[in-house]
Amino acid sequence: MKESIHKILLVVTFAGILYACKKDEIKTTAYTGKPGTLTVSQPNLVLTSANANDSVQTFSWTSTDYGFKAATKYRLQIAKAGTNFAAPKEVDMGSNLQQKYTGADFNQMALILGLPPGTPGQLESRVRSSISDSIPAVYSNKITLAVTPYLVIINYPSLWVPGDYQGWDPAIAPKISSKAANGIYEGYVNIPGGSLKFKFTSHPDWNHTNYGWASSTTSGDNVTGTFNTTGGDLFVPSAGYYLLKANTTSNTWSATKTRWGLIGDGVPGTAWTSDRDMVYNATTKTWSITLDLVAGAVKFRANDDWPINFGDTGADLSLEYDGSNIAIAAAGNYTVTLDLSIPGNYTYKVQKN
Repeated sequence: MKESIHKILLVVTFAGILYACKKDEIKTTAYTGKPGTLTVSQPNLVLTSANANDSVQTFSWTSTDYGFKAATKYRLQIAKAGTNFAAPKEVDMGSNLQQKYTGADFNQMALILGLPPGTPGQLESRVRSSISDSIPAVYSNKITLAVTPYLVIINYPSLWVPGDYQGWDPAIAPKISSKAANGIYEGYVNIPGGSLKFKFTSHPDWNHTNYGWASSTTSGDNVTGTFNTTGGDLFVPSAGYYLLKANTTSNTWSATKTRWGLIGDGVPGTAWTSDRDMVYNATTKTWSITLDLVAGAVKFRANDDWPINFGDTGADLSLEYDGSNIAIAAAGNYTVTLDLSIPGNYTYKVQKN
């Protein structure tokens, strides 16, 4: 008799456990929230330097309803349209229900997400809500934004490079600049022909300090030398695209001829050991190449070697010497553009075709 009672108690206990588990399961299911609604103040944005400091965009959303008072945490997610939020820019909002952006901040985000400056593009936004790591997050409605970002140009102290190749006109001559404002200047100048002679001027005219040839040593297509304020014309040995440097403290200068290529494990067949040559366009003042890429990374380098190379530290579309690898998220056919035309503001584009 006792054994029968024990068996009955075991069955009842086991049934109670199953019932409790079932209750917990139902309770957990009930925690799935009803997401709030996201709205934006401006669905169409044309960003310019004129509205850089203005408040140009406000994201607002209503609270997620979990059926009870919950400590909900929100994340605003913004991604390039068509990426399915694979790699969004996320802003941890805590319990806040609104996020505002100035023109400068939103412009930087748009550039980082891959929208080319001066061209209308699309971003997508949504809000992620969660109350626990063990409970699935819920997402608001998705909003598509039309955004035209602008190229951020910083004007550094500069020297102008008038020469025979452009009519000896300082007012329209290209520049080399000093990012550190320390008298050390550099920039990239295309010198396509003519006498191949030029000078450095401190202003876009001939009425201030002008620097000319004092001495030089030529090695192949490259030159190093000194200058002074009474010297003759500086020169390059042959037509081409040159990295020009000038130091007004030591009165030294150099000219290094460059040809640019794309390299990396994102470029099939290069494996970080050989380049795919880019082509220079004198009208746009950019180097470009259209090719098939795979998921991986790339960099830009000059003259099939590493002494002069660019990467993107910070993934902000601004290039730095010896910078970080540039990620290629997915395989496809791309047009890659390198723009070294504005000294101190070196940029690039990776556009999927």
